[in-house]
Amino acid sequence: MKALYFNCMSGISGDMTVASLLDLEDNKNYLVQELKKLNLKNYNIKISKVKKINQIATRFEVITGEEHIHRHLNDIFSILDNSLLSLEVKELSKKIFYELGKAEAIVHNTSINEVHFHEVGALDSIIDIVSASIIIKKLGIKDVYCSPISEGYGKIRIQHGEVNLPVPAVRQLLHGFPMKLLKINKELTTPTGAAIIKTLCKEVINPSQFKALKQGYGAGKKDFPFPNVLQASVGTLNKDCEDELIIETNIDDMNPEIFPYLIEKLIYEGAIDAFIVPCHMKKNRIGFLLSVLCTKKEKDKLIKTIFEETTSFGLRINKLERVKLNREIRKVKTRYGIINMKIGCYKGKIVSSKPEFEDCKKLAIKHKIPLKSVYEEIKKKLDF
Repeated sequence: MKALYFNCMSGISGDMTVASLLDLEDNKNYLVQELKKLNLKNYNIKISKVKKINQIATRFEVITGEEHIHRHLNDIFSILDNSLLSLEVKELSKKIFYELGKAEAIVHNTSINEVHFHEVGALDSIIDIVSASIIIKKLGIKDVYCSPISEGYGKIRIQHGEVNLPVPAVRQLLHGFPMKLLKINKELTTPTGAAIIKTLCKEVINPSQFKALKQGYGAGKKDFPFPNVLQASVGTLNKDCEDELIIETNIDDMNPEIFPYLIEKLIYEGAIDAFIVPCHMKKNRIGFLLSVLCTKKEKDKLIKTIFEETTSFGLRINKLERVKLNREIRKVKTRYGIINMKIGCYKGKIVSSKPEFEDCKKLAIKHKIPLKSVYEEIKKKLDF
């Protein structure tokens, strides 16, 4: 089943989300007709193509007159309930606004029904959120993923005064999401964009974990030293790439005789790999770097083993991107006997092949020939 992926390399906002989805698949006429069902007036939509450095992208703008309305969540729900939009679009729009309401209520220490929606309750933000919901439902995609989300640093001024970036509502909405702070004194991720991705996103994954079949680019308002675009892609998860963990610790006060036992035990308990590397540590000490590759499922068990079996007082744990070849075993017939060959494929193409060492060793002993002679015989047979 096809999925949707947002690459938030330049952050995310409501208008960028809509623009990226329109660039992905031209639903302009459909969107304009559906928005009429909201029964809202005093706004116009402008959709255009712009160039952000070297990237052509779609720009989505909602042009409104000056508003002095501070809407509550119930006011926005009433607009949706009284519209002629489909039930699915209404429900998704409400979910996004509800996430916004929860975040604002926590930030301002009030109840969700008492929250005044200022910027995000404005007409343009309502159009952004409903437009995103309309196109998502039109695409018929249920699974949505996103990249770690970029944000700037510094301070900006909102209706509540001067605040640090990310703004409080964004920090609350994206709590637990991996974020990348860029050295740029501008807001990259808005509360509207954060609420949309919080509601839609099933999991945060790296771009290499998604196989894009079609891409769209939505332009942001500002210009940066890099293309200010949100990339939306339709495709599938890349099964060639797995997201795993690496656990590391430096050790300089342990008997090295224990290391072989430790590595063997970690592998037995489910580590994908475990190894020791000599390293030069602080205070000119010679020590060892223990590295353990594992899945999230095995993490806690392996942490317990490391603490019990080593002198370490702390570990470093990082998300690891690991790409594996699709593997299969093929039997190759040689004049010395059958040898199992490990075949590695990437995107359907054979890129690596390797004979099983133990098979080669057994045949060399059996025929009383040099091991290299077995390998040379195999080279003659490699024709895939």
